[in-house]
Amino acid sequence: MRSSRVSALARVSSAIAVGGLAVVGGLAPVTAANAAANHVHKVPTHLWIRQHALPKTKHQTHAIFGLLWTRGRGRHPHALAGETVYLDSRVGHGKWTEVSSASTGKHGVVSFTVTPTTRTAYVLVFKGDATHRRSHSAVIVLRAPRA
Repeated sequence: MRSSRVSALARVSSAIAVGGLAVVGGLAPVTAANAAANHVHKVPTHLWIRQHALPKTKHQTHAIFGLLWTRGRGRHPHALAGETVYLDSRVGHGKWTEVSSASTGKHGVVSFTVTPTTRTAYVLVFKGDATHRRSHSAVIVLRAPRA
C-alpha cells in the first residue's frame, strides 16, 4: 500500500467542503426559481410638469401642475389617482431638496404654489409603489420677479 502525504485531517476537511458545495449547488436552482416566482412586474409611470404665473400676484407666485399617468396592462393611458407626488427644488447647482408633497386627484393632477426669491429649479417626483415604477418629470426653472 502506498503512503499518503496528505493528513487525515486534510482529507476529512476536503470531503466536508465538497459535500457542502454539492448541497449549495443543489439549492441554487431552487432559490433562483423562488426568486423568479416572487418577482412582481411594476408598470411604468409618466409624470408631466407645467407652470403658470398667477396674475393677481403680479407674477411673483407660480402654480406648478403635474399629471401622473400610466399605460397599465391594457396599454391605454389612464391617470393614477390618490398617489403621492413630491415637489423637489434646487438653487444653482446645489442638491435637490424636498419642498412639499401632495396627492393626485381623481384625474391624476397635482398642484403646488411656489414663490421663488431667486432662480430656482423644480421637478416633480413619484417614488413608486407596490405595482408602479418610480418616475420624475422634466425640470422647470423659475426666475425671481424683478424689483
